[in-house]
Amino acid sequence: MTTDRPAGPQLDPGSVVPLYEQLADWVAGEIAAGRLAPGAKFADSRDLAEQWGVAYQTVRRTMAELRERGLVVSRVGKGTFVAGPAPAE
Repeated sequence: MTTDRPAGPQLDPGSVVPLYEQLADWVAGEIAAGRLAPGAKFADSRDLAEQWGVAYQTVRRTMAELRERGLVVSRVGKGTFVAGPAPAE
């Protein structure tokens, strides 16, 4: 059976780079490659933790990092979404 979902992240728990940064870099790459389109909604943090094989708090820290980078937006009661393109100057 095939799916259109991107392959999961390849994480290195022994790396000096924290898991949340590895995940944030992977998600950023998925966005840059167009596999995650602007407006795409992320699954619930607990579901992502299970999918990615990491702790719930690691997913929360990943999403905070992605918000700081301007790559995702969170809406209370709605979820977390891939940010839209930056407005042209």
